[in-house]
Amino acid sequence: MSGAGNMLHAIKSLNANRKLLKKRTVRSTNDYKRVIDNAEKPQFKKTTPELMRNIKIKIKRYKALDRWINFSAALATFLVLFLVYWVLRN
Repeated sequence: MSGAGNMLHAIKSLNANRKLLKKRTVRSTNDYKRVIDNAEKPQFKKTTPELMRNIKIKIKRYKALDRWINFSAALATFLVLFLVYWVLRN
């Protein structure tokens, strides 16, 4: 019976862990809620339709520039890989 002591320790350890799990308390989601003061409501700027149009135009330009940069980077990567393949092949 050389392994009996090891198994006894494993059984005792499992029982101790079960007892610890039963002691664990369940927390409700209300414990994690922050109390928000009603006096601290955010103040947003008033905008005009013209200002909104200008913002939308800026966003469209930024997206177009971003697309162009991504396309150029992909094309350059493809060309470099093709040149490396072509040089190694010949």
